[in-house]
Amino acid sequence: MSEESVFDVLGGLELAQRLPNSIEGIAASLQSHGIKHVAYLVLNLPTALTNDRPLMAMTYLDDWKKRYAQKNYADVDPILRSGLSGILPIDWDDIDRSNPVVRQFFGEAQELDVGARGLSIPIRGRNSEFALFTVTSDMSEPDWKAEKRAMMRELMLLSWQFHSSVVDDVLKPEHAISLSHREASCLRFKALGKSDQDVADILGISKSTVRFHIESARGRLGASNVIQAVAKALTLGLISLAVEPPSLMKR
Repeated sequence: MSEESVFDVLGGLELAQRLPNSIEGIAASLQSHGIKHVAYLVLNLPTALTNDRPLMAMTYLDDWKKRYAQKNYADVDPILRSGLSGILPIDWDDIDRSNPVVRQFFGEAQELDVGARGLSIPIRGRNSEFALFTVTSDMSEPDWKAEKRAMMRELMLLSWQFHSSVVDDVLKPEHAISLSHREASCLRFKALGKSDQDVADILGISKSTVRFHIESARGRLGASNVIQAVAKALTLGLISLAVEPPSLMKR
Protein backbone atom coordinates (compact mmCIF):
# COMPACT_ATOMS: atom_id res chain seq x y z
CA MET A 1 0.00 0.00 0.00
CA SER A 2 1.28 3.48 -0.76
CA GLU A 3 1.66 6.18 1.87
CA GLU A 4 -1.15 8.13 0.23
CA SER A 5 -3.57 5.22 0.15
CA VAL A 6 -2.85 4.15 3.71
CA PHE A 7 -2.44 7.33 5.66
CA ASP A 8 -4.48 10.06 4.03
CA VAL A 9 -7.84 10.58 5.69
CA LEU A 10 -10.39 10.53 2.89
CA GLY A 11 -11.06 13.81 1.19
CA GLY A 12 -14.48 14.89 0.01
CA LEU A 13 -16.28 13.98 3.22
CA GLU A 14 -17.22 16.25 6.08
CA LEU A 15 -15.99 13.46 8.32
CA ALA A 16 -12.49 13.86 6.92
CA GLN A 17 -12.24 17.15 8.78
CA ARG A 18 -13.70 15.83 12.04
CA LEU A 19 -12.17 12.38 12.34
CA PRO A 20 -8.61 13.44 13.22
CA ASN A 21 -9.96 15.91 15.77
CA SER A 22 -12.17 13.19 17.26
CA ILE A 23 -9.20 10.86 17.66
CA GLU A 24 -7.17 13.64 19.27
CA GLY A 25 -10.04 14.29 21.67
CA ILE A 26 -10.33 10.62 22.62
CA ALA A 27 -6.58 10.41 23.21
CA ALA A 28 -6.68 13.49 25.41
CA SER A 29 -9.57 12.09 27.45
CA LEU A 30 -7.65 8.83 28.04
CA GLN A 31 -4.35 10.38 29.06
CA SER A 32 -5.25 10.18 32.75
CA HIS A 33 -5.49 6.41 32.33
CA GLY A 34 -1.97 6.19 30.94
CA ILE A 35 -2.99 6.02 27.28
CA LYS A 36 -0.39 7.51 24.93
CA HIS A 37 -1.89 7.18 21.44
CA VAL A 38 -5.18 6.26 19.80
CA ALA A 39 -5.52 4.92 16.26
CA TYR A 40 -8.48 3.92 14.12
CA LEU A 41 -8.67 2.10 10.79
CA VAL A 42 -11.70 0.99 8.78
CA LEU A 43 -11.71 -1.05 5.57
CA ASN A 44 -14.40 -2.04 3.07
CA LEU A 45 -16.97 0.63 3.83
CA PRO A 46 -19.78 0.06 1.30
CA THR A 47 -19.77 3.55 -0.16
CA ALA A 48 -18.68 4.98 -3.48
CA LEU A 49 -17.27 8.00 -1.66
CA THR A 50 -14.34 6.03 -0.20
CA ASN A 51 -13.02 4.81 -3.58
CA ASP A 52 -12.01 1.53 -1.90
CA ARG A 53 -9.43 3.33 0.22
CA PRO A 54 -9.00 2.74 3.94
CA LEU A 55 -10.14 5.44 6.31
CA MET A 56 -7.59 6.12 9.04
CA ALA A 57 -6.86 8.58 11.80
CA MET A 58 -4.25 8.34 14.53
CA THR A 59 -2.18 10.36 16.94
CA TYR A 60 1.12 8.66 16.03
CA LEU A 61 4.05 10.80 14.94
CA ASP A 62 4.35 11.49 11.22
CA ASP A 63 7.78 9.81 11.29
CA TRP A 64 6.17 6.49 12.21
CA LYS A 65 3.50 6.88 9.55
CA LYS A 66 6.18 7.48 6.92
CA ARG A 67 8.32 4.58 8.14
CA TYR A 68 5.28 2.27 8.09
CA ALA A 69 4.51 3.23 4.50
CA GLN A 70 8.09 3.21 3.22
CA LYS A 71 8.73 -0.29 4.57
CA ASN A 72 5.34 -1.64 3.47
CA TYR A 73 4.62 -2.69 7.04
CA ALA A 74 0.95 -3.15 6.14
CA ASP A 75 2.05 -6.45 4.58
CA VAL A 76 3.67 -7.75 7.79
CA ASP A 77 1.93 -5.83 10.58
CA PRO A 78 1.16 -8.56 13.14
CA ILE A 79 -1.53 -6.47 14.79
CA LEU A 80 -3.41 -5.96 11.55
CA ARG A 81 -3.00 -9.63 10.65
CA SER A 82 -4.31 -10.75 14.03
CA GLY A 83 -7.24 -8.39 13.79
CA LEU A 84 -8.21 -9.56 10.32
CA SER A 85 -8.14 -13.20 11.39
CA GLY A 86 -9.79 -12.93 14.80
CA ILE A 87 -12.50 -11.27 16.83
CA LEU A 88 -10.93 -10.90 20.29
CA PRO A 89 -9.02 -7.83 21.54
CA ILE A 90 -5.31 -8.09 20.81
CA ASP A 91 -2.87 -7.31 23.61
CA TRP A 92 0.43 -6.49 21.91
CA ASP A 93 2.30 -8.24 24.74
CA ASP A 94 0.76 -11.52 23.60
CA ILE A 95 2.02 -11.29 20.01
CA ASP A 96 4.76 -13.78 19.09
CA ARG A 97 7.97 -11.86 18.39
CA SER A 98 10.23 -14.75 17.46
CA ASN A 99 10.19 -13.59 13.82
CA PRO A 100 12.96 -10.99 13.26
CA VAL A 101 10.67 -8.93 11.03
CA VAL A 102 8.08 -8.71 13.81
CA ARG A 103 10.77 -7.77 16.35
CA GLN A 104 12.01 -5.06 14.01
CA PHE A 105 8.47 -3.79 13.51
CA PHE A 106 7.86 -3.37 17.25
CA GLY A 107 11.38 -2.04 17.83
CA GLU A 108 10.95 0.72 15.28
CA ALA A 109 7.45 1.48 16.53
CA GLN A 110 8.77 1.99 20.06
CA GLU A 111 11.72 3.99 18.77
CA LEU A 112 9.31 6.36 17.05
CA ASP A 113 7.17 6.86 20.14
CA VAL A 114 4.21 4.61 19.30
CA GLY A 115 4.22 3.13 22.79
CA ALA A 116 5.68 0.06 24.45
CA ARG A 117 2.31 -1.64 24.84
CA GLY A 118 -1.00 -1.62 23.07
CA LEU A 119 -4.48 -3.03 22.81
CA SER A 120 -6.25 -3.35 19.46
CA ILE A 121 -9.95 -4.11 19.22
CA PRO A 122 -11.21 -5.69 15.95
CA ILE A 123 -14.67 -4.64 14.81
CA ARG A 124 -16.75 -6.38 12.17
CA GLY A 125 -19.65 -4.15 11.32
CA ARG A 126 -23.14 -4.59 10.02
CA ASN A 127 -22.10 -3.53 6.50
CA SER A 128 -19.32 -6.16 6.27
CA GLU A 129 -16.66 -3.55 7.00
CA PHE A 130 -13.63 -4.24 9.19
CA ALA A 131 -12.24 -1.76 11.71
CA LEU A 132 -9.42 -1.75 14.21
CA PHE A 133 -9.45 0.56 17.22
CA THR A 134 -6.13 0.80 19.07
CA VAL A 135 -4.80 2.41 22.22
CA THR A 136 -1.13 2.39 23.26
CA SER A 137 0.77 3.07 26.46
CA ASP A 138 4.24 3.24 28.01
CA MET A 139 3.09 1.72 31.31
CA SER A 140 5.06 -1.04 32.99
CA GLU A 141 3.74 -4.56 32.36
CA PRO A 142 2.03 -4.89 35.79
CA ASP A 143 0.43 -1.45 35.56
CA TRP A 144 -0.71 -2.14 32.00
CA LYS A 145 -2.36 -5.40 32.96
CA ALA A 146 -4.19 -3.76 35.84
CA GLU A 147 -5.32 -0.77 33.79
CA LYS A 148 -6.35 -3.00 30.90
CA ARG A 149 -8.57 -5.07 33.19
CA ALA A 150 -10.13 -1.93 34.62
CA MET A 151 -10.72 -0.29 31.23
CA MET A 152 -11.51 -3.22 28.94
CA ARG A 153 -15.29 -2.93 29.07
CA GLU A 154 -15.23 0.84 28.58
CA LEU A 155 -12.72 0.58 25.74
CA MET A 156 -14.85 -2.03 23.99
CA LEU A 157 -17.92 0.19 24.26
CA LEU A 158 -15.96 3.26 23.19
CA SER A 159 -14.54 1.51 20.13
CA TRP A 160 -17.95 0.27 18.97
CA GLN A 161 -19.69 3.59 19.62
CA PHE A 162 -16.95 5.49 17.80
CA HIS A 163 -17.03 3.10 14.85
CA SER A 164 -20.82 3.28 14.66
CA SER A 165 -20.69 7.08 14.55
CA VAL A 166 -18.06 6.98 11.81
CA VAL A 167 -20.05 4.54 9.67
CA ASP A 168 -23.25 6.52 10.10
CA ASP A 169 -21.45 9.73 9.21
CA VAL A 170 -19.90 8.21 6.10
CA LEU A 171 -23.02 6.47 4.82
CA LYS A 172 -25.69 9.05 5.62
CA PRO A 173 -24.39 11.70 3.24
CA GLU A 174 -24.84 9.27 0.35
CA HIS A 175 -28.41 8.52 1.29
CA ALA A 176 -29.20 12.16 1.98
CA ILE A 177 -27.90 13.51 -1.34
CA SER A 178 -30.60 14.48 -3.75
CA LEU A 179 -30.74 16.64 -6.87
CA SER A 180 -33.53 18.76 -8.21
CA HIS A 181 -34.97 17.70 -11.54
CA ARG A 182 -33.22 20.60 -13.30
CA GLU A 183 -29.87 19.86 -11.62
CA ALA A 184 -30.12 16.20 -12.60
CA SER A 185 -31.08 17.09 -16.18
CA CYS A 186 -28.14 19.46 -16.58
CA LEU A 187 -25.68 16.91 -15.20
CA ARG A 188 -27.16 14.17 -17.37
CA PHE A 189 -26.62 16.15 -20.55
CA LYS A 190 -23.09 17.06 -19.44
CA ALA A 191 -22.49 13.32 -18.99
CA LEU A 192 -23.63 12.88 -22.58
CA GLY A 193 -20.95 15.33 -23.73
CA LYS A 194 -23.17 18.36 -24.31
CA SER A 195 -21.81 21.89 -23.97
CA ASP A 196 -23.45 24.39 -21.63
CA GLN A 197 -25.05 26.07 -24.66
CA ASP A 198 -26.32 22.72 -25.95
CA VAL A 199 -27.92 22.00 -22.56
CA ALA A 200 -29.47 25.47 -22.51
CA ASP A 201 -30.97 24.95 -25.97
CA ILE A 202 -32.31 21.48 -25.10
CA LEU A 203 -33.89 22.59 -21.84
CA GLY A 204 -35.07 25.98 -23.07
CA ILE A 205 -33.19 27.94 -20.43
CA SER A 206 -30.29 30.37 -20.51
CA LYS A 207 -26.65 29.31 -20.47
CA SER A 208 -26.13 31.11 -17.17
CA THR A 209 -29.04 29.16 -15.65
CA VAL A 210 -27.42 25.93 -16.79
CA ARG A 211 -24.21 26.97 -15.06
CA PHE A 212 -26.19 27.82 -11.92
CA HIS A 213 -27.82 24.38 -11.78
CA ILE A 214 -24.54 22.58 -12.49
CA GLU A 215 -22.72 24.50 -9.75
CA SER A 216 -25.60 23.82 -7.35
CA ALA A 217 -25.41 20.09 -8.13
CA ARG A 218 -21.64 20.09 -7.76
CA GLY A 219 -21.98 21.65 -4.32
CA ARG A 220 -24.62 19.13 -3.20
CA LEU A 221 -22.39 16.26 -4.30
CA GLY A 222 -19.25 17.65 -2.69
CA ALA A 223 -17.41 17.43 -6.02
CA SER A 224 -14.47 19.65 -6.95
CA ASN A 225 -15.37 19.85 -10.63
CA VAL A 226 -18.10 18.95 -13.11
CA ILE A 227 -16.47 15.65 -14.12
CA GLN A 228 -16.43 14.49 -10.49
CA ALA A 229 -20.02 15.66 -10.05
CA VAL A 230 -21.14 13.65 -13.07
CA ALA A 231 -19.23 10.56 -11.95
CA LYS A 232 -20.64 10.71 -8.43
CA ALA A 233 -24.19 11.33 -9.64
CA LEU A 234 -23.95 8.31 -11.94
CA THR A 235 -22.44 6.15 -9.19
CA LEU A 236 -25.17 7.10 -6.72
CA GLY A 237 -27.91 6.53 -9.29
CA LEU A 238 -28.99 10.17 -9.25
CA ILE A 239 -28.78 10.45 -13.02
CA SER A 240 -29.05 7.95 -15.84
CA LEU A 241 -27.82 8.00 -19.43
CA ALA A 242 -31.10 6.47 -20.56
CA VAL A 243 -33.32 8.57 -22.81
CA GLU A 244 -35.24 11.17 -20.82
CA PRO A 245 -38.93 11.54 -21.75
CA PRO A 246 -39.41 14.75 -23.84
CA SER A 247 -42.27 15.81 -21.58
CA LEU A 248 -39.86 16.07 -18.65
CA MET A 249 -37.15 18.03 -20.41
CA LYS A 250 -38.68 21.47 -20.15
CA ARG A 251 -39.94 21.91 -16.65
